[in-house]
Amino acid sequence: MARKNSKNTTSKRHTAIPAKAEQPATPLKKAAEAVTPAPVIPAAAPKISKPIDRAAVTANIAALRGNDADVARDAAAALGGLGDVSAVEPLIEVLANSNDYFHSVVRAAAASSLAQLNDARAFQPLVNAVRDNMAEASAEAVRALATMGDPRAVGVLIDIVRNPSGYFLSAVRLAAVAGLKQLGGERAAAELRQVAADGSEDPVIREAATNSR
Repeated sequence: MARKNSKNTTSKRHTAIPAKAEQPATPLKKAAEAVTPAPVIPAAAPKISKPIDRAAVTANIAALRGNDADVARDAAAALGGLGDVSAVEPLIEVLANSNDYFHSVVRAAAASSLAQLNDARAFQPLVNAVRDNMAEASAEAVRALATMGDPRAVGVLIDIVRNPSGYFLSAVRLAAVAGLKQLGGERAAAELRQVAADGSEDPVIREAATNSR
């Protein structure tokens, strides 16, 4: 059985020159003097894409299954910055945690990196991950959905804020309130107004919604 990764944490002087009699300007001269040369705007430097370090991508994907959760977490976090979509599926596997192998800090880092990579394949796995049984990973999945900016996430986050089953802790609901502000739109704004006006709401959640309007 695979071992679950565990947490290890002049000025020159001017000489007077006799003035010449001023000659009346010809119309052509006047027109020439009236023209202001256009400013010279340097051409923008071409944008050069940073090549992907394939070796680093491969090494970090392999490190996801290390026994040390700190090493695996750092590997998951690095994959988002490397910008290679070949990491999307391995990170989704971490997020799903189907064999209960990956530590919550690794799952949270995977969610964050999936937001950086912003691949459509990650949307539903992140929606599923908001119900992670560890608030740290759940909240990071919420933040990832908001960062990706898919409007479908608005409904998911509203459900978390309303929390009808009482499943979500305050930290996750706060992340959802911040996410609704980030996603924007009338539906999200209406929900935030409703939460801010609800006298029976958790004061911390209510304040967050008020400050988000």
